[in-house]
Amino acid sequence: MVRNEKPSRETIRETLTDCLRFLKGSELGEFDESTDVIVGLGLDSQHGVELACDLSSRLKIEIPLKENPLIEDGADGRMRSRTFGEVLEYLVALAGE
Repeated sequence: MVRNEKPSRETIRETLTDCLRFLKGSELGEFDESTDVIVGLGLDSQHGVELACDLSSRLKIEIPLKENPLIEDGADGRMRSRTFGEVLEYLVALAGE
């Protein structure tokens, strides 16, 4: 981990929201924790790579190179997109390590 003091959940939420707004610009509509970030916000897996770089820099946390914060392995072994809440939880867990 890169950071000595971990960012708060609220800081992570605000930073994630700012990064998503940066990626989508004025096209980003309203969303909540249950919004699927790929389908609901019109993002794709490439946005996840950009998002990981931006979040790592802003939050001073290390996001593993082989992980995309917008996608996870589903219970059936298939990749699936995360909700905003799941992305938030993923980042909070990384910040706490």
